[in-house]
Amino acid sequence: MDIKGKISLSDYSNIFDYINIVDVCDRFMIYMESLDDDNIGIICSMLKDNNFNIKNQGYNNQGIYYINAKKIG
Repeated sequence: MDIKGKISLSDYSNIFDYINIVDVCDRFMIYMESLDDDNIGIICSMLKDNNFNIKNQGYNNQGIYYINAKKIG
C-alpha cells in the first residue's frame, strides 16, 4: 500500500479497510511519504490492534518510510 503526501482521515479509513481483508500469515507493506511521528504511531497502533506483528520499519534509501507487518493468529 502506497500513501503519497500528507495522511488524511480517508487514508486512515483506507488503511483500516485494507488491513481487515489481509488474512493470517499474509504480509503487509505500507510505504508513506511526508509522515510525522504521530501518524507513524497511529498506523502502528492500528496494525497491532488488528493482530499484526510489525517485522521492521524505518526509512528506505529513497527517504520513504515503510512498515513491514505480518498478520498473526
